[in-house]
Amino acid sequence: MGNACKVSVLCTAYNHEKYIRDALEGFVSQRTDFPFEVLVNDDCSTDGTADIIREYAAKYPDIIRPFYQKENLYSQGGMVFLFSKVFYPSARGEYIAYCEGDDCWTDPEKLQRQADFLDAHPGYSGCVHNTLLHYCDASAPDGPLLPAGQGDRDVDFYTVITGASHSFHTSSIVARREYILDPPDFHYTASDHGFTDYAIGLWLSLNGKIRFLDRVMSTYRINSNPAAWSANLGRQYAKLKEFITGELAMMEVLLPHLDAQQAQAAKTVMTERQYELYYIEGRVGELVKPPYDAIYRAKPFKYRAVVTLKRLFPALHRLYRKRKGYEDY
Repeated sequence: MGNACKVSVLCTAYNHEKYIRDALEGFVSQRTDFPFEVLVNDDCSTDGTADIIREYAAKYPDIIRPFYQKENLYSQGGMVFLFSKVFYPSARGEYIAYCEGDDCWTDPEKLQRQADFLDAHPGYSGCVHNTLLHYCDASAPDGPLLPAGQGDRDVDFYTVITGASHSFHTSSIVARREYILDPPDFHYTASDHGFTDYAIGLWLSLNGKIRFLDRVMSTYRINSNPAAWSANLGRQYAKLKEFITGELAMMEVLLPHLDAQQAQAAKTVMTERQYELYYIEGRVGELVKPPYDAIYRAKPFKYRAVVTLKRLFPALHRLYRKRKGYEDY
């Protein structure tokens, strides 16, 4: 493939035996007029994931480039560590795409559409699209990440800063390699807290426009396994607390990269995230103090009534939290 490679697809896999075949089929089913490669890293899986990757690597040697780890790299340093060891030195494409081993692409024209757009619009740092959310445990009905039918459009920093889920999913990203293979400092901070998609979106939005195609071309599996990042995030106190703490830490490192207007938008989001953190920690007294009081006053009456009861009866509130298994702050 050599220098002619247009797109490098980066796929991480760990104990994805149930799903990796769908991911690999989504890759090899792409219809393009350019060569592309798929870098698949099996991170020392203990199930049959590696065997399925070997099957596809043997059948599609011009597309699938497998990496088999004898030790789990993610546990040694997080996602950026894994990517810097495996993917960044090996990717040959002009553009970089993502898809984890438990997600999949569902449109054979995905890569062609996105690469064509980036070829024709050099001022754009990336191209993304809509994604189907599939709840593996049937805890919610399937549906698109963003409402369909609103047309293709640009995604800017002020949308991305409000949260990755308001913009696009990782499986939809095709980006210029220079913005992926040399990640900024706040990307490493995000990785230390178990996520990178938010940081990727922010960095792309700071280096050009991002085009959103109003077309569902991938599937994001939620609650695919108990270890997955998506698994019961809203119902797991420790995981949610770590995520919000990580967002705040990442934004602190992000701030020096921003102009005054962008920094103000980021600080507004940081205030909202800190409010959420105080709430899940049970520190309800902080919610009525500046600058969080404005957020509190905008909440529905029922919400404010419950917070008031928690403030008036702190001993009962602490007992409730203890019985629920929440850590005390």
